[in-house]
Amino acid sequence: MFCIAAFIVLLFMAAVSARYRKYLAKAWNCTFRRMTFRPCDTTFKQDMKDHLLAPIAARRPGLVKPASIGLEVVAVLIILTTIWSGYEVVKSGVNLYVYGTCNKQDSASCSLGAEACSIPDQTPGFGDSIAAWDIVGAFGNEFASLGETFSAIPSRMQNWGATTYLPANASYLNGFDSGKETALEVIDPGCTYCLQLFQNIEASGFDKKENLTYIAYPIQSATGYKFKNSLLVTQYLEALRLNPLDSAATPVDWQILKRIYSEKNDAGVSWQSVINEAEPAAADALLQGWSAEFGLSPAQVASITSVAASDKITQIIAANKKTVEESIHTVKIPTIIFDGRRHDGLVSVGDLK
Repeated sequence: MFCIAAFIVLLFMAAVSARYRKYLAKAWNCTFRRMTFRPCDTTFKQDMKDHLLAPIAARRPGLVKPASIGLEVVAVLIILTTIWSGYEVVKSGVNLYVYGTCNKQDSASCSLGAEACSIPDQTPGFGDSIAAWDIVGAFGNEFASLGETFSAIPSRMQNWGATTYLPANASYLNGFDSGKETALEVIDPGCTYCLQLFQNIEASGFDKKENLTYIAYPIQSATGYKFKNSLLVTQYLEALRLNPLDSAATPVDWQILKRIYSEKNDAGVSWQSVINEAEPAAADALLQGWSAEFGLSPAQVASITSVAASDKITQIIAANKKTVEESIHTVKIPTIIFDGRRHDGLVSVGDLK
């Protein structure tokens, strides 16, 4: 162990100072012998220990033996740390390739990926499991997560077609044109980055060249939903899709989304912020008022309100959730599928053009 740890340390030290390079070759020879299950060069090991312990032997001879044991312990820790660091680099790299984030459990914490609202993984992390003394669970969950990532690599390389994942009763921002390609967004009505993506879509003219539709995916948290009224808004959107207003030039569900994502109230506050902070009853009244403003009669509004709370809508949302998690395999909201690719997180105006 000591020879391997010495090689790791000397590898970095030799990169910045030539004085350590003469030891590096000896350390590698010793390490190679250990890796091939042969005894290490004891002369090198003893030389290194003597070099490190000489100052202690000169001043406090009685501490030489404890210090020698301490060196062996430090050597083991260096090796374990190096192995774990290498594992983390590989895991983060594969996650970044597959999901667009180096951290599946909290994609928003990875600065290397596109900005997004993360879909939290409710599985306890390695550190949390260790803290709870669940050693088996810590390693089991860790390697299960890595296996899931590796199994999703083929999906990263596939040709993505939005029509494969369309929800039931899909609605299109500017109507459906058979001469255009279809683009599919996965959004949470309360996610700020979904608002920014919608504004980028409009600024780039993307909505004019694609048949743009969406799956509303309210992000769950350990205590409910990340944005407290996202489920309510999603229920209304799905109810409006089931009962479209024939006379509307733009589907009413899209008009509601456009208001949330691109308009402000009289005080200059984004309607998304208003919805996110409103009490459920106030948000419900607001959605009913908008539905009436966009052309629904009082009877139709009452019907939409009833349908929004029905089991049918619950089933639709559950089916959409399954599509997002098990077929699209995203951990970032928004996600948008177009041009044969799955784009995770916020997409710039330039990339949408």
